[in-house]
Amino acid sequence: MDPLHKFVHITSADVYAYAQLADDFNPIHMDGAAARALGFQGRICHGGLLTAMISGMIANAYPGAVWMEHNIQFKRPALVGQTLEFVLALDETIKKPAKTLGIVTAQVKNTAGDLLATSRNVVLLPAHAGAEPDTASAPPPEIEAAAASAPASRPQ
Repeated sequence: MDPLHKFVHITSADVYAYAQLADDFNPIHMDGAAARALGFQGRICHGGLLTAMISGMIANAYPGAVWMEHNIQFKRPALVGQTLEFVLALDETIKKPAKTLGIVTAQVKNTAGDLLATSRNVVLLPAHAGAEPDTASAPPPEIEAAAASAPASRPQ
């Protein structure tokens, strides 16, 4: 399988929405002066926000997959306002009598090509999944209907 690539521009609104969901208002995420006082170049993204993006890529590539294990290493901070590239690859499949596991790796880079994070994930692949990701999956009708009635979200 060729790696999947997704570019996401991380906005202040993204970070604030994640902070509300996670109840994580750490000043390094919310206040540029506080982040710089601690040695960062500016506000940094929550690590969980990057993890959520990886989860979404896995879910979109393999509808019905179940995330069994996740390990992430942060190499450099992802700054609010940066555009990040997420690269997802299915490195290995492990066939068992009743299931197939996938070893999925992810990398997160900034536009300068700096590696910000690496992730190794073990995923229980759905029975119908092969080694190729589903690049044209559609949401279930009930989710599609809810999305149609929701306010428009930002393009990615």
